[in-house]
Amino acid sequence: MYPVAWAVVEKETKDTWAWFIGLLIKDLDINDQGAGWVFISDKQKGLIMSMTDYLPRAEHRMCARHIY
Repeated sequence: MYPVAWAVVEKETKDTWAWFIGLLIKDLDINDQGAGWVFISDKQKGLIMSMTDYLPRAEHRMCARHIY
């Protein structure tokens, strides 16, 4: 498991998460709506909705530190 990307944005919104996920899809050459990929993140506003919209077949899990 390796962190592969990060970005600085003014606010964490659905739009900024969509922009970031779009860049990941392009840069990592993710095909088939994310099938075979697993993303681990914290619970940020807009992130879960954007992941579902752009990578519906990818697995998305929460970091253990942020499950509460």
